[in-house]
Amino acid sequence: MSKINLLSIILITSLLSACGFHTPYKNTPLNASITSTDNNAFTLELRKRFNSEATQSLAIQVGDEVQKKQTSSYNSSGKTSSYTLSLSVPVKVFNNDNKLLLSQNLTASTHLSKMSATQADRLQIAESYEQLRNTIIKKLLRRLNRLNEN
Repeated sequence: MSKINLLSIILITSLLSACGFHTPYKNTPLNASITSTDNNAFTLELRKRFNSEATQSLAIQVGDEVQKKQTSSYNSSGKTSSYTLSLSVPVKVFNNDNKLLLSQNLTASTHLSKMSATQADRLQIAESYEQLRNTIIKKLLRRLNRLNEN
């Protein structure tokens, strides 16, 4: 092996290790028992994201989601031209020993502009709340995976 090849291998190896590169590791599948006051859209969507065949290692209590639509701006005729939508869901996570691991009010928000009072705008608002719900679920799943690693 030539010196140039050896130097390039050493250089690439050191660069990869310096940037935090690591080989992927297999994480245990995540499953939890989910309880809520009623079967709201957040709870139904969250249940789809878990591996039902894995053992339940966490218990999650989900409160009622709170949707808030706030007017951001008006047009020259005084009608609403944009909204700020926010969604908040209180979540508590317990382990098998009923020890509280996480208690937080998860929130997400977005801004919608060029609004009028049409059916298409109502559908756009409903779709935006769905996207906010998915954003909160992704945040929660990342935190649960970190809790599950420990």
